[in-house]
Amino acid sequence: MKLRPLLFVLCLALFLISTTFGQSKPFPALAGTWYQSSSGYTRMELATSSGFKTSGMAKSAFTYGIAKVKGKWLYRNSNAAIQLTDHRPIFVLVSQMEVSTQAIALIRMDVKKNEREAQYCEAGVWTGVKEEDKNIVLLTVTRIPDSNNLTIVPTADLPSGEYLLITNAGKGYDGYDFGVK
Repeated sequence: MKLRPLLFVLCLALFLISTTFGQSKPFPALAGTWYQSSSGYTRMELATSSGFKTSGMAKSAFTYGIAKVKGKWLYRNSNAAIQLTDHRPIFVLVSQMEVSTQAIALIRMDVKKNEREAQYCEAGVWTGVKEEDKNIVLLTVTRIPDSNNLTIVPTADLPSGEYLLITNAGKGYDGYDFGVK
């Protein structure tokens, strides 16, 4: 009779030990980009540009192409739906196919009254077109061993603002938007 309570206590202890020490956050199985916090993973929503605008056309015409024309991608609303308090967020890209670590970029967006802008390019008659990088944030992108998945972390704390995480540089203007408070 005394063996049953001892066996119960032993089983309970093993259960508690296995759930406490053997607990690791389950890695997301669904393809996409995820924000990793201490409480788990949050799926990021893909943000698509709502338009494109240029500035400096008249100035460029009057200066015979010396002044440059700038192009910006536009995004709806002055804030992203996901607002983070973490100033150095960790993202995980879960992919079924291989993604180059060099195809990942983080861009700080300019906030306007009812929209956000990501400066994309600058063009001049004499200098041609070049992609802007004044708002690009430096990242550390590492491949998770034995997978196509990537871990993405800014190299420094992000100041408060709105950001666009691009996971396919070939598309350029599609990415995952978020804000840092």
